[in-house]
Amino acid sequence: MSSQAELTFTKPPEDFTGYRIDLENRVALQADATPFLVSSSDYLAPPEIDPRGKVRHDKQLNMGSCQGFSLANCCEYLLLLAMRLKEYSGEHQFSSLYAYLESQRFDNLLGRDVGSTIGAGLKVAKDVGMLPERSLPYRIPYPANARSMVTDAMRSQASTFKIRSFSWLKSYQQIFDYLASGAGAVHTGTVWNNSFYAVNGVLENVSLNNGGGHATAWLGYSNRKDRSGRNYIWRLNSHNDSWTELSPTVVDRLCGHPYTAIVGISDMSTPGPRNIDWTKESVFA
Repeated sequence: MSSQAELTFTKPPEDFTGYRIDLENRVALQADATPFLVSSSDYLAPPEIDPRGKVRHDKQLNMGSCQGFSLANCCEYLLLLAMRLKEYSGEHQFSSLYAYLESQRFDNLLGRDVGSTIGAGLKVAKDVGMLPERSLPYRIPYPANARSMVTDAMRSQASTFKIRSFSWLKSYQQIFDYLASGAGAVHTGTVWNNSFYAVNGVLENVSLNNGGGHATAWLGYSNRKDRSGRNYIWRLNSHNDSWTELSPTVVDRLCGHPYTAIVGISDMSTPGPRNIDWTKESVFA
């Protein structure tokens, strides 16, 4: 395996990405993560968890803000779970631009549209908090005043919405257990190239040749299953393709790739099954 210093990545032919797989400290992420120890015998999995129409799809356009979008979408999904909300609205959206710029501050990249890391995004969500979208709406191009755009007043407002834990997820089964138990959402950074787009909305396999890095939110799972009875995972992408069903084969391959970061985020200090039937007492009913 190449060291981070030896890695070189080029921009994919389509869309604009921005996940800095070359800067991600995966060893530190794993060391700082809260262990997720839930198994399928600890909860009753719903037949499916369909987040479409319940979490927004917006496009990052020509900015390297994918990690900010994935983080905001994951936290929006988490808010629906934690507050048992019956419906989704603009009042429950978080600012992707804020998430991107604050992540860049932790990555020491602020002032240049050069992407951000999952690790920096987790510091934003856990230590600073998430800002409502209405307080800093998304816009392009990358702001000339990026270094001063996020104010202390915004950070104070964001402090109301913080995650309490994140967990490093190593396998399809851990990812499924995290989602199916209602523990939280899954914030993901991977290599990216054109093979990751699914024309029919179902992605059966991918090429792992490096084309760039991209972050996406994995939120729930469909009732489609592979031959082993494993559900396909719903991926929300800030590119044009929006919602895609990821086959367990794709998830397996990404879990085995050295540049992948798959992290569960939760409002619980020790993530586990929720103590209510959240499938009946939330927008996912």
